[in-house]
Amino acid sequence: MQIQGLTTNLSDGGCCVATRKGPFSAGTQILLEITKNGVSLLTKATVVYNLKDQFMGIRFEEMPPDQAAILAGWTKAATAPVNPGLTAP
Repeated sequence: MQIQGLTTNLSDGGCCVATRKGPFSAGTQILLEITKNGVSLLTKATVVYNLKDQFMGIRFEEMPPDQAAILAGWTKAATAPVNPGLTAP
């Protein structure tokens, strides 16, 4: 079964996926694909929680090094200063 959703709270350990219907219950092992700007991350994962069939907490498992590098690039970009040239008075 394949579903689509919006990925939020992305971190090294997992993410939250908002869906119209979250058919996977806690403990379900899945193959997760997240795509951003044409780049896809593909990894094994486990559903940690399913909240009202709208949100699923996902924990990444056994991520291959090349996929971990993609994730690291995304999280680094998300936490980079927006305008590093500005300083406080």
